[in-house]
Amino acid sequence: MKKVYFLVILLCTLPLCLLAQQKVISGKVTDAKDGTAIPGVSVFSLDAAGKRVGVTTNTRGEYSITLPAQATQLTFAFLGMQSVTEQLNGRSTINIALVSTEEQLNAVVVVGYGTKRKETLTGAVSNITAKDIQTTTNISMAQKLQGKVAGLQVRQLGGEPGTFDNMINIRGFGTPLFVIDGIARDGASEFQRLNPDDIESISFLKDASAAIYGLRAANGVVIVTTKKGQAGEVNFNYTGVVGIMKPTDVPRMANAAEWMQMRNDADIFGRGTPFLPKDELQKWIDGAPGYESTDWYDAAMKKSTMQQQHNISASGGNDKTQYFFSFGYADELGLLKSNDMYYKRFNLRSNITTMLHKNLKAEVFIAGRYDVRMVPGENFFNIFKGTRVTLPTETVYANNNPLYPAVVTPSNQNPVTLSQAGITGYNESINRNVQSSVALTYTFPFVEGLSLRGLASYDMNNYSNKDVQKGYKLYTYVDDEYIPQPQRVGTSSIGNNYSNNNRVTLQAQLNYAHTFNQVHNVGATLVVEQQQFWVRDGYLRRFYDFFTTDQVDAAARARMENSGIETETANLSYVGRLSYDFKSKYLIDFAFRQDGSYRYHPDKRWSFYPVISGGWRLSEEHFIKDNVPVISNLKIRASYGIVGEDAGNPFQYIAGFSTGGGGTYEFEDGSLTTGAAAPAITNPQLRWMKSKVTDIGIDIGLWKNKFTFEFDVYKRDREGIPAFRNVSLPNTFGGTLPQENLNSDRVKGFDFTIGHQNRIGEFSYNVSANFNFSRMMNLYVESTPFTNSWEKWRNGAANRYNDVVWAYTYLGQFQSLDEISKYPIQNGGLANIRELPGDFKYADVNNDGVVDDRDMLPLFIGANGTNSNLNPAGKNPKMNYGLNLNMSWKGFDLNMLWQGAAMYTVRFSEVYAEVLAFRGNTPAYFFDRWHKADPYDPNSEWIPGKWPASRFNGDVGKMYAESSVWRKDASYARLKSLELGYTVEPRLYSVTGIKRIRVFASGFNLLTFADPFVKAFDPERLEGLFNAGFNYPLMKTFNFGLNVNF
Repeated sequence: MKKVYFLVILLCTLPLCLLAQQKVISGKVTDAKDGTAIPGVSVFSLDAAGKRVGVTTNTRGEYSITLPAQATQLTFAFLGMQSVTEQLNGRSTINIALVSTEEQLNAVVVVGYGTKRKETLTGAVSNITAKDIQTTTNISMAQKLQGKVAGLQVRQLGGEPGTFDNMINIRGFGTPLFVIDGIARDGASEFQRLNPDDIESISFLKDASAAIYGLRAANGVVIVTTKKGQAGEVNFNYTGVVGIMKPTDVPRMANAAEWMQMRNDADIFGRGTPFLPKDELQKWIDGAPGYESTDWYDAAMKKSTMQQQHNISASGGNDKTQYFFSFGYADELGLLKSNDMYYKRFNLRSNITTMLHKNLKAEVFIAGRYDVRMVPGENFFNIFKGTRVTLPTETVYANNNPLYPAVVTPSNQNPVTLSQAGITGYNESINRNVQSSVALTYTFPFVEGLSLRGLASYDMNNYSNKDVQKGYKLYTYVDDEYIPQPQRVGTSSIGNNYSNNNRVTLQAQLNYAHTFNQVHNVGATLVVEQQQFWVRDGYLRRFYDFFTTDQVDAAARARMENSGIETETANLSYVGRLSYDFKSKYLIDFAFRQDGSYRYHPDKRWSFYPVISGGWRLSEEHFIKDNVPVISNLKIRASYGIVGEDAGNPFQYIAGFSTGGGGTYEFEDGSLTTGAAAPAITNPQLRWMKSKVTDIGIDIGLWKNKFTFEFDVYKRDREGIPAFRNVSLPNTFGGTLPQENLNSDRVKGFDFTIGHQNRIGEFSYNVSANFNFSRMMNLYVESTPFTNSWEKWRNGAANRYNDVVWAYTYLGQFQSLDEISKYPIQNGGLANIRELPGDFKYADVNNDGVVDDRDMLPLFIGANGTNSNLNPAGKNPKMNYGLNLNMSWKGFDLNMLWQGAAMYTVRFSEVYAEVLAFRGNTPAYFFDRWHKADPYDPNSEWIPGKWPASRFNGDVGKMYAESSVWRKDASYARLKSLELGYTVEPRLYSVTGIKRIRVFASGFNLLTFADPFVKAFDPERLEGLFNAGFNYPLMKTFNFGLNVNF
């Protein structure tokens, strides 16, 4: 019995013994910024066996966790917050305030070859973080930035899958240099194909601070920093998006009834006889059987298509080693009904940081990308143009038999057939890209703040392209017989193009940072950098009319082409920067770069580019800090520097000779002999262009930075732009003049960002707006001498903006033949005999009785003939702006972005600005025209319309002259992106080990406000003349996504 009592007592006390071996810790987790509770925070520790013991905080940010007695620390982790590990030290209550990683990233900004605290920046540097990037869902990295950074201009010029046809411009200077993880990469192409989920932050060097990156940085620098791991348990993150895409808009073309009526008018007004008898025309108007209309766009294109993006990443580590791994997949289908247009991309990234020794850190970055782009053998431009010009009276198939694609008018290129790879061939492009770098950083133990960093990087891009151009047949149906018309006879071919691009970068960097007497902050950086590039490219093609397999060797050897090229370039640079500030109040920075290039004469290969900048933080002065508490930050800053840029073709100092296409030489016997010829006179004086960049700015923060304002005014004077001297040379000179550093230009402008953020209870919001204005002026342009003052006024380019368009002043439309007969001559030697009521009327500005080019005035801002890669500003809007709104309440979040541009015009032409162009179809808007009430009765009254009477080009007067009729204001405002998300309550899934689940729906290019005429073409993509009308349309996207963190 005693044994029984003892057993009972033992069982009763056992739970108390177990409890004595455990401990309960409780507390609350809040946001360090404003003290609000954070739900869903992972609170965990490890037991003796290494097993994770953890809980998550509730909606009030509270937690309670039971830990083993031997537990010594507790870790708090939450996505977007810096993880914290606390030692228990016998405590039973632990309250934690987490700091946002966004706050940390905003506090430290990546600049050239280093980082700086934002408060001590003296240059015009903008920075955005992963959180800002992810508020827009798009496959293109550039599109995710549009409207978010002051001074950054992004224009989407086309939506074709895999082309990434975006213009990226900083302050109107031109395309910037892209630096990814410390290495200057290849232009915008690599940047746009980055996996957006891999990006930690992006910095934009917009002023002379870009000079530290040398010759390719004259237009600014975009610095991309990818994600790295943090010490703590492994964290997995998955994001998946599926979207539906459709064109923002497509101009409607005339249907058969409309086209027939306009064509009938054109023959009547141009030749005096109708195109069709009256009863025949009526059948087309009525759509009688056999007189149906074909919508060629609908026949070849889908109304919508699909895209998807998936990304999974893993990050974590310990005090010694941290890692970040990611895999991304993106897939876009084209609009073609044949489904023979698509783009697929796979991204891999591995970033590892480890301490090899307490003073030696190693970093290994490896990124890989494989992408494939497939399109039909005929490019989309021609396919889409076919949907524009092919007559709506034609049918897709001869006798409507799907086995026999029809011959069509006017181009004889059936767009439905052209869109099918199985019939006409295909073009497949594959990129295999690897970027790798290894860096070692040694921190000297005997000199505080001194470190040495060495970096070696190797990038490789292998590009292959297979172009299969198959012969095919179109048919006509005559007398119950299908008559074939072979296409591409003698031009059917298969071609392969291979390109291997390599880049090696070596850097040695010495850094020093130290604070003396707690007030003098000194930083210094010295860098030696060498880059080497080499390219191997080969092309081969065989022509054959029949293929058994899609391989070059399957084609005949009788006719073939081949070519190849090898290039190698190198640069050597020395870089330095010295920074000093006193109490983070008075700031000064000096930097320089000395570049050497193979391109120029040995005596001209080196050039030195200095930059100086300074700032004054008035908010740290006692007269403000102690007396005006509303001011959190007030800083004025200024910078000036010289930035270099490569000019002209390399080796112009060498007297080279060309044997291919050389000259013929006559000797004493009178015979002609072919020989080598010097292509041009040499110029050993050619060297870099130089840009002198000035920036003055002010940064303001009020009420603990709840309100912020940044404003910059800037100017860039560029000199030494290469040009050919315009002088007359005698025919016996025997050559051409070389390029010289002759021209110069200036860009002036300003940009600003204003923002406000706040939290009210569980509701938080952030709103910001940015604006940029810039315009380029030609200071000097080499030209032939002007013969009189009018010619100089009309054709001179020096000291003028490079985007001025001369045009006639449009006064309206003629209302009668009597008005036409009394009006000044508009049609040259033909007087006004070709003008009809409804035709356009232009002002005779100088009142000389003739409307000619002497009546043209500088009326518009837009693209003109002076634009080039060296003068990009004329192609783009002068004003760009964005409005961002982000808000959250409980588990809901909303992100909205408005973006727009202004002060720009575009000129329409060809099909979109000529009635019945190419004798083909014409836009439906031309049907609203002046016409006779009865086209078969010349005495019937005129019916007014918006456009002149339909006629062919040779039958009109001054209809297509440059004026506001054809040049339209392309300003627009657009709801660029809208996203609504919901973070599911953590208690619903915490037992599964999942830390966070967020579902969201988003849209892209949702709503546009613009001139109604321009809107149909999408004002964002308009550039040049008619190209925007035939390019792949921009896409409106509706996405649904899921984000899971576990």
